[in-house]
Amino acid sequence: MKLNVQNHVKCVKVQCVLLVSSLLLLLTPTEIKAETPYDVKQQSSDLVKPVFRVSDFNSLSNDELYFAELAVYSCSCAIRTEKRKNMALRNAKRLLIVEKGVGIPDKMRGMTLAAACHESCYNEFAQGDHKFSKKGKPKAIGIMQLWPWVKKYGVNRNNLESSAEFWLKHIIRQRSKIKCKSRTELTAWRQAWVTAVRAPKKGRRCREIPKHWKPFLKLRKIRNIINEDVSEMQCLLQGP
Repeated sequence: MKLNVQNHVKCVKVQCVLLVSSLLLLLTPTEIKAETPYDVKQQSSDLVKPVFRVSDFNSLSNDELYFAELAVYSCSCAIRTEKRKNMALRNAKRLLIVEKGVGIPDKMRGMTLAAACHESCYNEFAQGDHKFSKKGKPKAIGIMQLWPWVKKYGVNRNNLESSAEFWLKHIIRQRSKIKCKSRTELTAWRQAWVTAVRAPKKGRRCREIPKHWKPFLKLRKIRNIINEDVSEMQCLLQGP
């Protein structure tokens, strides 16, 4: 009897932590300002044009699906209407599938979710950066708000998978190019990220952070809590 009570208390504590974290993220305002990748010399042969299938959702685990939902509900601009929320939930799952396909390590999972919220509110047909065009036409298009130069690499900016895969591989390439000292792998990813999405400059961007970074760290905490929750529940189910 005493063991059952202790197990029940553990479950309640874990659920409370998840609920509080979700509410805190939901109440955090999201500022939408584009920060998109800038052109560098790349090999277009690295880019694959994936085709999305609804059956691909089966490749995501239950905790990954839960993570996608929490990410969307933490993005205030993505849940203003029921239609927008449903679109965002679908696209968040698609982004996680792209991350798995590219081989993003577990500690960096959710980076496209943080960027998609900031850039387009999870809208793969979003248009922005009109002010940079003399005719007022949108420069940035798609869920990652990519500029026209990416088209020469075969990117379809209105296709979520095409845009997200290019965006991720663009960051991955910078990891081998930047000359910054990094004490941790997380720092190395941050340096590559900010280098990829900002315009080239003579100096390095070793200490800079992209605008997507803080939202990403919040999502990372949520993912860690979900992982701890799963481990805790497995222990409880196994029993003494």
